[in-house]
Amino acid sequence: MIKLKDILKEIDSVLNAPKGTYVQVKDPQEKKRLAQNLFDLIQNAYKDIGGHYDFKSPSDIMDPELEFWTASDIDSDPDVDVTMFGKKTPQGIKYTGIGHDGQKDNIKHMLKHRSAEMKKSGHYAEVSGDAFRVYVERGGVPVVEDEDEVRRVLGNKYEIEWHGKHPTDPSKKGNGWYSRMSGGGYVNKKFTKTLIGVPA
Repeated sequence: MIKLKDILKEIDSVLNAPKGTYVQVKDPQEKKRLAQNLFDLIQNAYKDIGGHYDFKSPSDIMDPELEFWTASDIDSDPDVDVTMFGKKTPQGIKYTGIGHDGQKDNIKHMLKHRSAEMKKSGHYAEVSGDAFRVYVERGGVPVVEDEDEVRRVLGNKYEIEWHGKHPTDPSKKGNGWYSRMSGGGYVNKKFTKTLIGVPA
């Protein structure tokens, strides 16, 4: 006989996991149920730039290109507090964004977890600015400084201009900086980035 508690356990597995546990949101129905919550977290994390350009409504959470979602309920309230998302690639998980509720302890918890993940094979991201300082300088995430390796990982999707040292800010550490045009909501804008983590 199926018990009610077993049914509830299968629904919204993130919210039924132990506090502080990071759960992959794989089930499309669960993702749909959590869409508003995840959307609010993402918009909050990117509010200083007017929200995340690739997320205009909760329905954008269902973008099929963003196959990887992980989330955690950390504090005492009943909602998801942080989320990380990205794409599944031949080189592993490429993290492309985060979301959080603005609570300092929850943000620190997530950034510590993500830094640990990106020290494992098959986890990587492109970063610049504050993200570089958080993950590399504080979190100890390795930087990919080999140009051929960066080009291998990024593939032919992007045309990059390799710099090595940061082209405009010598205070930024590392020898893996490059510039490329960005897609998504940032169309026709060039960004200077570096590849961090351990791509497979």
